[in-house]
Amino acid sequence: MSEEFETFKERVRDSADIVEVISNYVALKRRGRNFWGCCPFHGEKTPSFAVNPEKNMFYCFGCHTGGDVFNFIMKRENCSFTEAIKMLAGKYGIPVPEKQKTAAEIEREQKTAQVMETNAIAARFFQACLLDARYGQEALEYLRSRGITDKIISKFSIGFALNKFNALLISLGKRGFEQELLIRAGLAVIGRNGVAYDKFRNRIMIPIRDPRGRIVGFGGRTVGDGQPKYMNTSETEWFNKRFLLFGLDIAAQEIRKKRQVLVVEGYMDAISLHAAGIVNAVASMGTAFAIGQAKILRRLAEEVIFCYDSDEAGRRASVRAVSVAKEAGLRAKVAGVPKGKDPDEFVRRYGSDAFEKVLEQALEGTEFQINETILQNNVTSFAGKAEAVSNILPFLLECKNEIEVSAHIRNVAQKLTVDEGLILDEYHKASHRNGSRNGKFGMSSVVSVAATAGEQAEKLLLKIFLKYPELAVENRDEISKIGFTLEVYEMIYEDILAKSHDGPINVSKFSEGMCNDASAVLAEITVNQRDYPKKDVSKEEAGKIIADCLKQMKKTSLTREYEKHSSLAIQYERQGDKRFLEELMESQRIKNEIKKLYGN
Repeated sequence: MSEEFETFKERVRDSADIVEVISNYVALKRRGRNFWGCCPFHGEKTPSFAVNPEKNMFYCFGCHTGGDVFNFIMKRENCSFTEAIKMLAGKYGIPVPEKQKTAAEIEREQKTAQVMETNAIAARFFQACLLDARYGQEALEYLRSRGITDKIISKFSIGFALNKFNALLISLGKRGFEQELLIRAGLAVIGRNGVAYDKFRNRIMIPIRDPRGRIVGFGGRTVGDGQPKYMNTSETEWFNKRFLLFGLDIAAQEIRKKRQVLVVEGYMDAISLHAAGIVNAVASMGTAFAIGQAKILRRLAEEVIFCYDSDEAGRRASVRAVSVAKEAGLRAKVAGVPKGKDPDEFVRRYGSDAFEKVLEQALEGTEFQINETILQNNVTSFAGKAEAVSNILPFLLECKNEIEVSAHIRNVAQKLTVDEGLILDEYHKASHRNGSRNGKFGMSSVVSVAATAGEQAEKLLLKIFLKYPELAVENRDEISKIGFTLEVYEMIYEDILAKSHDGPINVSKFSEGMCNDASAVLAEITVNQRDYPKKDVSKEEAGKIIADCLKQMKKTSLTREYEKHSSLAIQYERQGDKRFLEELMESQRIKNEIKKLYGN
């Protein structure tokens, strides 16, 4: 970024009173150093959302979302970092510096604006055609027969493309929109004879918006039995299905409130669910759920429920989607619509209450993956069982902690009538090959269980280092021997070392550019006054606290090693493996070291 933009950004940061900004969204009351209110990112009745004006940070102890004033605007308004800065600049009357744009950038912006305007005008034309009895009567009757009311038609801007060769080209041409522009937007195509014609004809038209609410393309559905049943705008610079979710602009508020999103396959599934009052539903533009879509949802929700068609293709897609969701840090579940129906048909026939029960019975994602894998293998033979276990292992490696892995291994052992120890052994082999298990888990393990004493010590250590970064350098050797429980703590520590010569760290500025997990950790240790010193500590006092923290971290590290070797000893003994004696001796050695150092 340019020096001018950096200066502008810091001016906005200094001017934006985080309590004032958040008060526009949440009622806050002061209690001690913090202001408290009900979290705007998940539904709650008891306030667990804290704002610290001294450090310019917020943190929710319920959903573990946190960060600075920019993070808040980004999450609440579902916008980029730059957009958040500009929004706050507008609020505080700070002029936004004009970047010197290249000719190519100016041309690209102009093309984007032209395409968005073309799509917006086309959507109005399609809706006018739908509501005009001369053209849209059949399409309108079809929609109403499927429970789509006028309110829903208006909400989703549903329209109708006339059964004419060039109706849209002619209509928009009269308004000054050139043929090339409609082709660029994907609304028209060139035929073999070189003549342009409307791409969508005799179809119900469903505008597709990006997360900012701009119409970037359309989905067209036949009114009758014509083929193809659905037709989308072709992939363009603006219409990339891997980064789009139909209905997200409408569902975002409810998704934030529930911290849960329902993902279905088709537009009509999502529209019918909204018509039935289930308004946290979006469609994944087909069954191929992509990591780009998952990351967009992670900004708004903690949990995703996939409810694809109940046929074989839908189940296979659900298996893949769960893995993608877990990769993005989302909890995943899978809801199966009974009787071979899709969500649209089911909710129209049986109602929203019945559909809510389907969602309540959704299976945890990894459990669903395990069940589907077992169904796809012939598990009547030992060879088939071995193959099933081999196919299940990748799903176990995606789990967020060993507690979850153990529960799933026990489940698989019972379903396949295979010794649990054998599956555990295969899991450990796969873990070593994969390199995915080294005793450190992602942020999701922190938010799922209460923090251990070791984790509390690590966070307290980081809080001290933020004030006295030079002490982070002084204790580097000892910390490198022990290590941190979580990679996110390690990352923050390394960043503190990099800033150690700059004096006390401005947490809000320091968190800029960090991943969501790191920003949340920084926000928690800044805002949390319960588990950390309630007063500022001197450098001398900090040294004593650091010594206590390192002692606790060392104990936690040794305890973890003891449990690992003790578990292996039990496993090897059960298998009749002579290595159990080595593991037993090592676990006893570690136990003696713990007693020697800590007396217990």
